[in-house]
This record gives sequence, C-alpha cells and structure tokens, in this order.
Amino acid sequence: MMTMVALAAATGTLQAQQSTGTVVSLTFQERLTPTEIDEAAVPLFEEYEHPDAVFGVDVYEIRFTTRDADGSPVEALASMYLPVTDRRRVSPVLAFGSGTTGIGDQCAPSLEQPEVIRWGWYRQNMQAYAGQGVITIFPDYVGFNDPDIPQRYFSKAAEGHLMLDALRAVRNAFRSHGDLIRTAAVPGTGNTTAGYSQGGHAALAALDMNERYAPDLRLDGAIGFGSTNNVETLMKEAGYYSPYIIYTYEQIYGEDMVDPAALLQERWASTLEEDTLRMCVHEFQYYYPYEREPLYTDAFYDALYGDRLREEFPRFKALLDENLSGLDGHGKPVLMIQGNQDIIVTNQAQEAFVDQLRAAGSEVELVEMEGVRHRHTRPAGFGRSVAFIYRVTGTTAP
Repeated sequence: MMTMVALAAATGTLQAQQSTGTVVSLTFQERLTPTEIDEAAVPLFEEYEHPDAVFGVDVYEIRFTTRDADGSPVEALASMYLPVTDRRRVSPVLAFGSGTTGIGDQCAPSLEQPEVIRWGWYRQNMQAYAGQGVITIFPDYVGFNDPDIPQRYFSKAAEGHLMLDALRAVRNAFRSHGDLIRTAAVPGTGNTTAGYSQGGHAALAALDMNERYAPDLRLDGAIGFGSTNNVETLMKEAGYYSPYIIYTYEQIYGEDMVDPAALLQERWASTLEEDTLRMCVHEFQYYYPYEREPLYTDAFYDALYGDRLREEFPRFKALLDENLSGLDGHGKPVLMIQGNQDIIVTNQAQEAFVDQLRAAGSEVELVEMEGVRHRHTRPAGFGRSVAFIYRVTGTTAP
C-alpha cells in the first residue's frame, strides 16, 4: 500500500534535485579555539575518552530549502560548524540528526540550554566533530520553527529530505555565501549522515533516499547511536514515545489513516494534541507511562504484541512499514553504536535490525559497549564515529 505522502514524495524527486538545499540565509555566530571546544565538551563526554580538538571552529546559523513529508517545499534551520584553518583543507561533510526533543516549536534542538535542561549537549557534540576536521551541519527537523505544523516525528520522507538537503546546503553555502566564510577548509565529495536515537532513523532514511532524491550527492555511509529505525519496535519497547508518533502520523496522513482513539486509551487520546505539543522530552517521559498496557487500548495492545497489526490495524501498519528506515537495499556501510544498558533500544532489537541491514546488502559494524546507556552512546562512541567518517569518505584525517 502506497500512501499519498509516499507517492507525492516519490513523484517530487526530479524537481527536488534542482530546488532544494538552497541557502536562504547564512549568519556567522562565533569562533571557538580548540581549548574552548575541549572545555565546553567536558559535560558531554563525562568519563568517556575522546580526542582533543585539532582545529578551532567557526559556527554559523544557516537556513535552507527542503521538502516536507508530502514533497511540498519548506525551509529548515540548522547550525553549521566549520573547522578553522589557514591552509586549504578538503574535509568530509557530516549531517547529524538529534534524538527526540519534542514536536512543538519550543522543543527544537537548536534551542537547547543543557545547563538548564539537558537534551544532549548537541552544540558541544557538533563542535567536537568540527574540531576533528569534519564540516558538520546540525538541522532542526522539518516542522520545527513553523507554527503551522508540528515536527515530522519519525517521518522517513521528511527526515530523508532534510538530511540530504542539509548536505547540499553546506556546499551551496560555499558557492553562494563564500564571502562570509572565513576558513580555508572546503567540503570534499565525501558525505556521511549520523544521528542519535530518532536521528539514527533520519541518518538511514537518507541512505534509502539518496539515489532517488539526491543522485547528485555522494553519500558514503551512516552512523547510528542507539538508533531507532523500526517505529513499530519502538512502540513495543518504549511506549511513552507513541503519543508523539500517533499525533504526528495523524497530522501527516489524516484521520482516515490514523484514529488516536482506536490506539490510545481515552484518557490519553482526548488531550493528545494539547499534551504532545506542550511537552518536550524531559516532560513527556514522566507524563506518559513507560509500560505499554495502561497507554494503549486493549485491542491495539493485543494486536501490537501479538504481531497482528496487519490483520487488525492494516492502515496504521502500512504507515509503520512505510517509515521503516535503512532497509531499502542501499548497500552503503553503516556503523551502529549500541550500549548494553540501553532501555530505549534493546540489544536484542538492535541485533535483529543489524541482521536485516546485512541481509539487505550493507556492511555493518555493530559496536556493543559495556555499561553504556542510551544517552551515552554518542560520547562513548565518538572516537569510533570519527574514524568511520574518514574511512568511508576516503578523506585524510588530521
């Protein structure tokens, strides 16, 4: 079953190749020294080892064009991090997707104030990549910074468009706004995508969509940190994310395809829009039950855990299948960083997904890290991810 969203995204491919990734604005924000980068990264890395910054970093705000889940044009906001050097240096380019922060505009990753509410120390994380010589772009997901639509949570099409257009925007920034760029580092032809949790879903969505949506762009591989690629599995293992998923899919696909009252118990379904839009991740994880039974209707619970969604909830099952990312046979290498103390994405689920990735033709390196929780996969796996980026892009490391 192909939904109208999937059809629109597919038929919009040719025009997207020429009209997206255009830089709307580029604003210089600050320059950081290697010492400043390392000092700022201390609360991110905690006790985990990481390489010291080799380069200073220039930070920019960049706005660029991309496409929504249905292929309609939208704008996205991102931060771009450029390694600072006086000598010409060809750098790999990385687009990084955040983990879940929420779906309302106030939850945009770019608004994180980790000293107040920690979502991921994302700015420090991206500075650390650029400090290793990697040109890095960190976009807010489609729907953030737009009062008319919520974040397109776990939408494979919207995420894939965004990640690929973010990589395009980096190169376009050097072409159209070169007078604002103060470093001799330039983007090479090599590109990778990466992401934490939801961001892993986005990173692998870009691999799936690369040939169809952005054949002009060479995407060399992807990295997932506690990656959540199978939305159905996430709904089984960490139920408190489900209201976000259900509300978002209702907004994208319509009430005929998604009926929250059939999936969530009345106490949650009756205030779904109000609750999901007002709460960011640090709030909803304490509001919705982690256990699944008091969250779902009896019928949906039984079908979900009895693997009968295709028979009993066929329309919703079709949407879950449509938004499964990474398994379209792209054949690109993937690095999966998994903590064995992860309660959001269990080792069993990740190992099963990796088996599917390998069966679909990808070379997959699965790194299972002892004593590492979900949120620590990024600092614990940082060094391995940098090495992977340089290896798959064929770029010389500093």
